[in-house]
Amino acid sequence: MFQIFGKWIYVLGSGAPELYHQALGSLKTSWIALSSTNHSQMVTMRWGDHCFNRCIYGEANATMSGVATMFHKNLSDHKGHMIRSCDGCLLWTDTFRNGDVTGRYILQFTRTGTMEQKDLEVFKQQVGCLNFPQNYHRSDEDTELCPDMEETND
Repeated sequence: MFQIFGKWIYVLGSGAPELYHQALGSLKTSWIALSSTNHSQMVTMRWGDHCFNRCIYGEANATMSGVATMFHKNLSDHKGHMIRSCDGCLLWTDTFRNGDVTGRYILQFTRTGTMEQKDLEVFKQQVGCLNFPQNYHRSDEDTELCPDMEETND
């Protein structure tokens, strides 16, 4: 069985429309940590994004039904899917709405922050099938991940 809980490290992604794809350029590194709650269809999602030369942290509860997810982050409502795409990989498709503005992302996470070439080829096909920009964004290997304060307190 696919274990969704735990830490996932962003490897690459794409966004649409173009404005949101360009916004990924400010993201140097990112991680998400998913943990269970007392409610069977709710998970806690924490994240640490290294962008704009600083670490930005957040936390939200997400409702999950199968692979479908829904959560509220900042001023946006997000609906998406978390899918196992390769061994040790989590593919997240996300459509969000903030007022009258709608955008979408496809983000590839792995347990290690790296991907094999064969898995990269599958990701490229998924990006094309879902009509995302082909010039996908990659995590910056020279930028360290933001520290996870909950990990350091354990």
